[in-house]
Amino acid sequence: MTDEQTLQFVQTSALALGLPADEARVARVAAHFKRTEAMAQLLDQVDYPVDLEIAEIYCPKPIAS
Repeated sequence: MTDEQTLQFVQTSALALGLPADEARVARVAAHFKRTEAMAQLLDQVDYPVDLEIAEIYCPKPIAS
């Protein structure tokens, strides 16, 4: 994604989710998104077996009543 596409993605997502989307906030979120995207691309380049690390199953803690 280009920087402009990332900004548009963040703005559109915020609108769809009803989140605040002022210019400064969108820029900060887009910067974090770009860093996360770069990390994911690095991990995608690693050649490792699928069963190297089995994903955990998320089980939320029960809410005390």
